[in-house]
Amino acid sequence: MSDKQNNPLPKILGENFKVAREKRGLSIEELANQAILSNSQIRQIEGKEQGAFYSPLIKYSSAQKVAKILGLPDDQAFDASQEVVDDDIQALREQKELKEIEAMLAQKMINELKFEKPSLIQKIIRKKSSAQLPIQGIELPQTSRPNPSFKRIAVLLVLIAALGLGYWLLNPYLNVA
Repeated sequence: MSDKQNNPLPKILGENFKVAREKRGLSIEELANQAILSNSQIRQIEGKEQGAFYSPLIKYSSAQKVAKILGLPDDQAFDASQEVVDDDIQALREQKELKEIEAMLAQKMINELKFEKPSLIQKIIRKKSSAQLPIQGIELPQTSRPNPSFKRIAVLLVLIAALGLGYWLLNPYLNVA
């Protein structure tokens, strides 16, 4: 367990933030602009939304900034005596576990596709070369493509032939002088 989990951040007293904001006559949007935060971050500090911050520490430091703007003392903005681990820290743990499970499932799907349906991978990512894919070093079979310069040369030769034929057909009329 890290120090952050042993010593959780103080609980943010969201209702006090709301009361202080309303006493100053500020809307959520106005306070967000002053604090350089989003409306949803202000709502989360006030306890109405979840997930607007990347980490509990960022939420706490943002709440400190908002408290300073509102003139809210620390003892009214935060409850340091609360011994329960902050809900955001628990949510972060669950989110990390969920990401680990998603990664394991994705790896399992990749392995199944790699060995059972390699052409499906090719369709999914629409690559037609044997270049290594960014997914666990999967290599696709190389497919041949017509060389684009060959097409250009063929068109150029047809144009030259058409000019030559046109010159040959028009030549008797051009030397009439």
